[in-house]
Amino acid sequence: MAKQLTILLVDDEQSFLDNLNERMKLKGFNTVLASSGEHALELAKEHAIDAAIVDLKMPGMDGLVCIAKLKEIHRGLKTVLLTGYGDAKVKEATEGLESVYFEKGEMGRFWDFIKSLPAKMESTMASAGYAEEGDAEGAMKAFDQDQQQQ
Repeated sequence: MAKQLTILLVDDEQSFLDNLNERMKLKGFNTVLASSGEHALELAKEHAIDAAIVDLKMPGMDGLVCIAKLKEIHRGLKTVLLTGYGDAKVKEATEGLESVYFEKGEMGRFWDFIKSLPAKMESTMASAGYAEEGDAEGAMKAFDQDQQQQ
C-alpha cells in the first residue's frame, strides 16, 4: 500500500485553511496546518512533509518567500502557490521556484492536480531511487514518464 502523503497547508485565512484541511483529509492526506509563513517554516523543521500548499498574500512573509525557504529545508519538496491575487508576474515567479500555481477561483483544476499528486510523488521518488542506485537510464525513464503525466 502506498505511503499516505503529508501536506503542509499555509494560509492566514482560518476559514479557508479549515475548509482546505477538511477536504484534504477526506482525500486521504495527512495535513499539517500553519497560519503564517514563519509558522510553516517552524513546522517544516519538525515534520516530514511531502508537499506544501501556500497562500500568496499573508502578513509578514509572503507565499513566494515561504516556498523558497521551505525548499531550503526540504529539497525537492513539491509546492503549490494558491492565491486569490495572481497575475502573470506572480505566476512566472512561482514557476521560477519550480512550484505549481493556482488561483483560488480555479479550484476545480486545483483539485484535479491534488488527485494526481500521489502518482506524481511516486514517479519522482522512483526517479530519485534509480539515480541514487547509479541507474541513470532508469532515472531518466522515470523522469520522462513523470514529465509526460504533467
